Amino acid sequence: MTASAWRPEGLKTFFAGILFWAVLFLLLHHWGTLIPRFDRRFATFFSAALLTFLSILVVYGFSCLGLPRQHYLLIGFLAGFAVFFAAQPMIEKSRQVYSNAEASRQLLFISSCTASTIPESALDQPGNAIFTDIRSAADSFIPDPAMMIILLGLAQLGLASGIGLWIAEGIDDIAHLIPVGLVATIADIWSVFAGATARIIVSENINFFLLRFPLPAYNEIPYLIGLTDFLFFAVFFQAAIRYKLGALRNALLLASSFIIAVVSALFTGVGLPVLPFMTVFFIVGNFSRLQWKKEELKQVAVFVIVILILFAILSYKLNQG
Repeated sequence: MTASAWRPEGLKTFFAGILFWAVLFLLLHHWGTLIPRFDRRFATFFSAALLTFLSILVVYGFSCLGLPRQHYLLIGFLAGFAVFFAAQPMIEKSRQVYSNAEASRQLLFISSCTASTIPESALDQPGNAIFTDIRSAADSFIPDPAMMIILLGLAQLGLASGIGLWIAEGIDDIAHLIPVGLVATIADIWSVFAGATARIIVSENINFFLLRFPLPAYNEIPYLIGLTDFLFFAVFFQAAIRYKLGALRNALLLASSFIIAVVSALFTGVGLPVLPFMTVFFIVGNFSRLQWKKEELKQVAVFVIVILILFAILSYKLNQG
């Protein structure tokens, strides 16, 4: 295991990652519209893959600084405040969009009830579609300033990097990476399939949790990848460095999890969580170094069962609400 030590030479990598991210964003935003339109799914894949690669460079830049653990936590908190303030103009617009979409959804519900008895929950999917359509129209007529989206995206990456690296520096045993990954996977799956993510993407809170990147040839800046995905990338990547598991190999493994999740989502038409792919790739790729004793396995099994029960109770409460 290696300890963090301040590395001034890491500043070059840090600033280079941020600069590449911002410059390529501006290039795709301003010049991407000059490209003839091609398949939308491929455009989304291209944008998501590029965003992932450049965001990984930003996280790597933070890691190269070699700061003490508490400093990474401070960076995370400061970036969190920056996210809050940078997102405010977009949140205000999203609230207006949500208000209009909710009025349309209620009208759809009332119209449906005149013909038959339909539970309001059955209209969640068409209601989400209404919200997405209205948001797309609003972005076309009143686009968010590109510089504000860039600042927000970099602040989100600062938050993910700071908290993720802080968590990774606090992992005392390499075997603890497996329960960390399992809990993250369970939380991500629950969030996607129990409805928490669906509620976020149709509210103004989407501006906090998802990063945006220009869609070449379409003059759009869609929400693509979650902030927490990069947070756990930072956790696994920094742990790989600390425990000498191979930085480049693990960076490629973790990046592959993003690509596979995006491709699967594009071709199935279903939004899939990234963390299950990330956890599987990391554990399988480093399995020989992550093995543990039977006593530890029992403790993890009990812990995971407790987490599953808690999420089941929370899902029940949310559905009752």
